Amino acid sequence: MSKEIITVVGATGTQGQSVVNALLKKGEYVVRGITRNPDAPAAKALKDKGVEVVSASLIDKSSLINAFEGSYAVFGVTVPFTSDGEELQGHNIVDAAAAAKVPLLIWSSLPSSTKLSGGKYIPPFDDKNAIDKYIATTGQPTVTLYAGWYTENTLAGQVLRPDPSDHNKWDFVCPFVPEAKISTLWVEADFGNAVVAVVDHWADESWRPKLTKEPIIVAPFEITPGEMVNTLNKLTGKQFEFVPKTDVPGGVWQIMKKFFDEGFCRFSDQSDILEEL
Repeated sequence: MSKEIITVVGATGTQGQSVVNALLKKGEYVVRGITRNPDAPAAKALKDKGVEVVSASLIDKSSLINAFEGSYAVFGVTVPFTSDGEELQGHNIVDAAAAAKVPLLIWSSLPSSTKLSGGKYIPPFDDKNAIDKYIATTGQPTVTLYAGWYTENTLAGQVLRPDPSDHNKWDFVCPFVPEAKISTLWVEADFGNAVVAVVDHWADESWRPKLTKEPIIVAPFEITPGEMVNTLNKLTGKQFEFVPKTDVPGGVWQIMKKFFDEGFCRFSDQSDILEEL
């Protein structure tokens, strides 16, 4: 019996790589990775792992339809802060999945920031959430996952820096106030495993109503920047100090800073079925 094909959009990105690695570790599916540039080093690394790499663009619906053909499931995620906009990207993913008759779309989204903040802030989170509403009108079978703040941002975002005045210390340079509670996940370890669990359970029709009833929150813990600093001090035995990041750009970044500072990026305590999976 041939293995089912699981297609991963954004296979070279943070979430996509987590999904690809979890699927490869499972070893029960053919993994197809979607990327804009199949000749890039990251794409070649996927090929070396045994991933079927296919070129497609989130702004080219026809290329996505071709890439999704024959898939049992598609993992879809959009790229923020582009000129194309996440709504266009998301619509194309959903429409392509429907056109290719994909039995399951696993959609990476975020809760409505308007709802979380009681209408006070509308950062770009709502672009993803708007796709949730669109999916509901299409009939495309979909399981929605809510991610949170990445622990990987601590390294990728240059948060940890050697203290310029004391080589025995490290600075934890953060744009958010130290007491801001943030729903968080370790993408590499948490996210891909959740996607694989959804795929594994989808074959059991008794699970489908539970999986599609409401978004599954893949942000298993809440933590503040201050608690991150304390944890680093305890685990490493080194000295870390919280340093406010003062050069936050204006516009949407300032809105997002206020959104986080005021504790609105909190949703990991909502009920979900992640533990059952």
